[in-house]
Amino acid sequence: MARSGLIAAAIFVAVVFGSARAAEPTGAELLTQAHDCVIQPFIVAELGSPANGLLEQVLVDRGQRITKGMVVARLRSDLEQASLDLAKARAESTALINLARERVSLLKKEVSRNSELHNKQFAATAQLDKSMSELQQAISQLNQAEIDQSLAVLEMRRAAVLLDQRSIVSPIDGFVVRRLMAPGEHVYEQAKILKVAQIDPLFVEVNMPIATFPLIKEGMKADVRPSQPAGRVLVATVSVVDKVLDAASDTFGVRLLLPNPALELPAGVNCTITFPAPAK
Repeated sequence: MARSGLIAAAIFVAVVFGSARAAEPTGAELLTQAHDCVIQPFIVAELGSPANGLLEQVLVDRGQRITKGMVVARLRSDLEQASLDLAKARAESTALINLARERVSLLKKEVSRNSELHNKQFAATAQLDKSMSELQQAISQLNQAEIDQSLAVLEMRRAAVLLDQRSIVSPIDGFVVRRLMAPGEHVYEQAKILKVAQIDPLFVEVNMPIATFPLIKEGMKADVRPSQPAGRVLVATVSVVDKVLDAASDTFGVRLLLPNPALELPAGVNCTITFPAPAK
């Protein structure tokens, strides 16, 4: 009697667990269900400066739209501007080169004249040698003057780069999220002046059940429903499928790109996402 009761209990447990296992959704069913996601900016950056100095101007404010290459802040640059002006004056000056060229031209005529007189035995060899030596020295001085001007041009370019570093430009098209420093504060290597974000395109981040891993591929489309503004259905494209799974949560990460050319959709909002059913 006891043995038959144990058999009946075992059969009951097998039926219950078998039914529960049969009731578990398949990967295809999980794929088409709605999953929670988050819409995030494409880029979030904190802008600093390659140069140290006193922050003179912050030209943008929180919430302001910015474009790539736009000057958003400036450091005080009196010294750098003066250095550029001096280097530019040196680079543009050709007085020494012109003087050296005139001397070379004059000595060439003198050598030609002494050579002619020497051939006619009206001038000593020493006189010809002296004029030729002076010509070689003048040519060397001309070459050095041209090298000095080339170096002055390089110095001017270096001064221009140093001056440009006093202006902080935006690396993205986006919006200012926060001002982190104010005019008058000292900027150093680790200091951050502005926090900016690019929201076209947007990232959609979602954790999917591991059972759907074989079904999600890069380039796949999915429907995204943001919480704000409600009621909209947008199409995003899978750009990243994590190859390292999270055994603790039995999920893996998926990132999608969501176009936002009109900049109407804000970042930092919750959403739900559904993938299309796999083709049979």
